[in-house]
Amino acid sequence: MLRWTLIVASLLVHGIALAASAPSTYGQSLLEGAARATPGYLSATIVATPPKASSAVVAASTNRARVGAKADPADVATATSATPSVAGKGTTVRLPLTDVSGDAIGVLVLTYATDDRAKASAAAERTRDWLHRRVSHAGNLFDPYPYEPDAPLNAYAQRLADEFLERYPEIEIFAIHATPPGSDYNVIAGSNIGRIGKKADNDDMRCVYTGKPNLEVNSTGKRFETEMQLHDKAGTVIGAVGIVVAYKPGADKEALHARAEKIRAELEAKIPDAASLFKPAH
Repeated sequence: MLRWTLIVASLLVHGIALAASAPSTYGQSLLEGAARATPGYLSATIVATPPKASSAVVAASTNRARVGAKADPADVATATSATPSVAGKGTTVRLPLTDVSGDAIGVLVLTYATDDRAKASAAAERTRDWLHRRVSHAGNLFDPYPYEPDAPLNAYAQRLADEFLERYPEIEIFAIHATPPGSDYNVIAGSNIGRIGKKADNDDMRCVYTGKPNLEVNSTGKRFETEMQLHDKAGTVIGAVGIVVAYKPGADKEALHARAEKIRAELEAKIPDAASLFKPAH
């Protein structure tokens, strides 16, 4: 499983240029990276409802001409079912797709050349599980990709984000904020939810400047975020790191914060300086 994860992560970091043109959305980039890592696909599609829309569409597809088209009724039905469906010539597997918190966001449809349904289903579940850990909510799928045109997509910060996501299964969202060389703006340098190059907001910068962490439960009550000032291994302030985990009412927030601080310390030991975060990953 880890080997498959690292292959897909590497393709996402280094392999986007292999496509005819850069993906226009984050969901498209995720799906194409997963498809390239699994040659057995005949096609791959994500169906989801865009922000402020009332009906589901093809949010991403290996057949880019389908993106934006109205969703197939069979796919919409799968979104409301807890039971994966398997059907079609070759093998088409339909699975409900969830975000990092386990909330339903759409459907993953994968078609394989094989007639071995058990094998296809197992492969589809691996892809679904990998995607699930990299989507914050349904709207995240429709975020622009790259988020900023000049944002580096093969940076060391992204490699660190991928590494820590796999090392700590409890992490739902992991985001590294830093300032690129020659820039005046602190941005997301690496994360498991895209948005690379997105400028830091006021809460982020308050954390950077004051060192006071942002500790909060999100609006759904399901996630607890610890955002802390980030240093390089010499102790120089370089930005912030956000670590989000699952939350249930009554959970010990101080314990969650303390756990995040330990993860931050491990991360800082791997950062020579801010500039290194934006250098190509090797």
